[in-house]
Amino acid sequence: MRRVADAVAETLRAQEIDVFFMLTGGDPALWTALQRQGIRMIPCRSEQGAAYMADGYARMTGRPTFVYGQHGPGSANISSALADAYWAMSPVVSLTSSVPAATRDRHEYQLLDQLAMHRPVTHWAGEALRGSHVRSMLLRAMHEATSAPGPAHLDIPRDVLAEPLEDDGTPDAPAATLRAPQYRTAPAPEAVKAIVARLSGARRVVIMAGSGSRVSGADPEVRLLAEALRAPVVTSIGGKASISEAHPLAVGVVGRYAAGVANEVVDEADLVLVLGSRLGSVTSDSFTMFAAADLIRVDTRSDALDPSAALNVLADVKLTAQALLSELGADPGAARDTAWVASVSERVAGWRENALKAPSTGGQMHPREVVSALSESLAPSDVVVADTGYMAAWAGVLYQARAAGTTFLRAAGSLGWAIPGALGAQLAAPERRVVCVTGDGGTGYNIAELETAVRVGIPVTIVVVNNGTLAFEYHLQKYVEKNVIPEINDFSDVDYGAVARSLGAAGVLVRSKGELDDALATAARSEAPTLIDARVDREAIAPVTSYAKQGIDPSTL
Repeated sequence: MRRVADAVAETLRAQEIDVFFMLTGGDPALWTALQRQGIRMIPCRSEQGAAYMADGYARMTGRPTFVYGQHGPGSANISSALADAYWAMSPVVSLTSSVPAATRDRHEYQLLDQLAMHRPVTHWAGEALRGSHVRSMLLRAMHEATSAPGPAHLDIPRDVLAEPLEDDGTPDAPAATLRAPQYRTAPAPEAVKAIVARLSGARRVVIMAGSGSRVSGADPEVRLLAEALRAPVVTSIGGKASISEAHPLAVGVVGRYAAGVANEVVDEADLVLVLGSRLGSVTSDSFTMFAAADLIRVDTRSDALDPSAALNVLADVKLTAQALLSELGADPGAARDTAWVASVSERVAGWRENALKAPSTGGQMHPREVVSALSESLAPSDVVVADTGYMAAWAGVLYQARAAGTTFLRAAGSLGWAIPGALGAQLAAPERRVVCVTGDGGTGYNIAELETAVRVGIPVTIVVVNNGTLAFEYHLQKYVEKNVIPEINDFSDVDYGAVARSLGAAGVLVRSKGELDDALATAARSEAPTLIDARVDREAIAPVTSYAKQGIDPSTL
């Protein structure tokens, strides 16, 4: 007997979706249907871990990626974990069961308004109350996830999932494989001409590539545009690797987590071409940047544009860059201040030469040495996955992404995202090496997913930058508030390598760069998941502008 759950599995298989993240919860008809279709189920240790893992997978592939939660608390946990995918424009589809449709008006066990919980963190949320609606609504969820792009949600009552399937089993349209961004809007010809006119007269042009540029897959066009315009390129952390940071025109990440030289370059520009960035508080250093220059904003969402900008273009970043390259004249950079462009390259090269030099810490390892070890160990095509907070600053600013593309992912704001996010990324790219960079604070959230990595066979490497405290909080208290409260910052002395070993993974504790180098080399040769507990100086401050505003130079600490 075929059931509605079979329609779910058949629709996923028709869309070439072969991985499904979940935590089982009382919907056996769905598991049987997925098994019949050969869809690989990844049972995780929590719904949060499953959602983050699906998110990492979706960011690497651009495909609609499914995560399941049981009705009630399972669905609530999924919805609370979708914020990062929402901020990152990641096409995650939350497929949750809901309480039986036949009894939900009688105080059914675990009844919650799951649509209301999902709506703030999705672009679309719906419920299929009839089995005949499941296929079309499932396709609608995938369509919405890849079109915006961003998370979508579909509820299916558990009794509906188990109903007999009464149709002929023919999949609904579309037959095309869905991928984000599913639809691309070309810029109006007059808008392209207006951009070119402004670019042709500007002396100091900077290209700002944001996460929208990365989602659009505009990496080749960003490089070609920079070369044609002789324009330095800065990125947001979400847009990092929009251009190889080894390129002479690549400046690096700007904003609140940034090298001083990168923010200086933006301040010196007389025109900034913003490609797919909302210029939020982190990217604009608390809205203190991008005010002096003329701004040209290109984005697919009107709420990411700015009515005060010199020019707004509602269009796909990749198509806009291609149109600009076609419209530019023979020498589009003729008006450029070549001496300034050369000075930018020189200053960035000088900063990079010294960026990973660690000050003396009395024998303790410095986080700069951790980033240095990663830089020496990883190939350009390898993937770094960074947690939020200090890890975003250390890795986002100091690690040089030498190849454009999906070579750097970071938590868009959810501490603890990086471990399961890296597992998802590794599943999506099994031929590439994926290394997670997290702190001891972030590790506490989802370290249990190492058991998932062991069981499923995910050979990810996790580097825990362990200073025994929530260092961002500690340093803000110490240098900004002038009042340290240890009991809300400090952790016990936990050997996370030993925890990893207890979960079946490889684990090691290191206290020097030499030991870290050896551990990374061993992990690269291993097919097992590996956690490296890297002990660092708790006084080391990441490149965060709030300290510079206090007169503190993070490079000396």
